Amino acid sequence: METFKDRVVLIESVGDEISYAIAANLASKGAKLAVLDIDGKNTSNMVSKLKEINVEAFGVTADPADCTGAKQAIASIVEKYGKIDILINNSDYIVKSEIVNTKAQNWYQGAKSNIDPAYFMCREVIPVMRKQGYGRIINIGSVEYLGLPNTSLYSAAKSSMLGFTRSLALETAKDGITVNWIVKGTIQSSDMSEEQVEKLAAKVPVKKLGTPDDVAGAVSFFAADTSKFITGQTFFVCGGKSLSFSMSI
Repeated sequence: METFKDRVVLIESVGDEISYAIAANLASKGAKLAVLDIDGKNTSNMVSKLKEINVEAFGVTADPADCTGAKQAIASIVEKYGKIDILINNSDYIVKSEIVNTKAQNWYQGAKSNIDPAYFMCREVIPVMRKQGYGRIINIGSVEYLGLPNTSLYSAAKSSMLGFTRSLALETAKDGITVNWIVKGTIQSSDMSEEQVEKLAAKVPVKKLGTPDDVAGAVSFFAADTSKFITGQTFFVCGGKSLSFSMSI
């Protein structure tokens, strides 16, 4: 089994079940955890939930979409652990509406919530990883980057992560850092009704929804030492849903 013993993992945006699954997965393999969210309640809830499974995590409340917030967050984690080996960018904000019914604020918020955190967190963590000569950066996106009706704002924000990931991979390849992108499909959550699950699963080629653990498994793969020769890549965790689009990059 792949081990993450003594690896320091920073998970950005921890208000969902996917972030918990990622944290639990990596902690079970020996990782030390730092969890970051703009909402202090999300941070404290994650720390508490992990404590229930005997996992200690260092919680940081800061705005990852803010230059100062990101800088201070990275500094506090380095002060705590001495390094950051793995960064997982998990910010997600979706507006579902025809573009003519959206407001300018929706557009600004979409960019701020989906793009800015990855930019500022990567900008601050890469110097740390370069100094170490080691790093794993994993961005989490959505299959909707390929384009769906009434998701133009979300699709624009998420599709930008493709170029961002590939460019960063090239910029950092010589430094022992890999940068990859996980594109998730429809992931089941505890607040979905049985009817919702059945309806959504019918649209997926494998006829079932993904689970947070499915995403966590993909993260673990990219985060591992054994993935040192894989960078700038896109990994679909979508049950084949991406295959229904006319173009899949």
